[in-house]
Amino acid sequence: MSLHKRSIEERLDMLERDMAWAKPLLMKWAKEYEIAMPRINPVKYCRDELDKRIINYLVDNFGAGATEIATGLGLENPERLGRHLVGKRLKRMFNSSSKEGWHILDFDAATREHPITKAKKYRAWWLNLEEVDVEGFKKSVGV
Repeated sequence: MSLHKRSIEERLDMLERDMAWAKPLLMKWAKEYEIAMPRINPVKYCRDELDKRIINYLVDNFGAGATEIATGLGLENPERLGRHLVGKRLKRMFNSSSKEGWHILDFDAATREHPITKAKKYRAWWLNLEEVDVEGFKKSVGV
């Protein structure tokens, strides 16, 4: 099938596959040649103040589960309602940033170790520090 007859969805799928293939190579070369990779300000994917507070919590704690974030933000009923609210928000920000080729958030269902405290966290969301402009985020939200 020629390129002209392909649907927009098929073309986008091809581009996404090419990006998935090329991005690891670009990251490797950037490290090898000490090239600074661009970083994204996650405020771009925040719809409101609660989204900014969630990202800020992850900036301060590197990673956390949805219940931990809901409790830390003082949301009502963090074990049920707060956890679901935070999870939906994180999933939406993850999906919208991924569609643009940025992976600002990672969800790890397995146990992962906190980089500073060495505490083990299970089923947690993590901020991808390789792609996130933390300083730009802090300036834009006034932290």
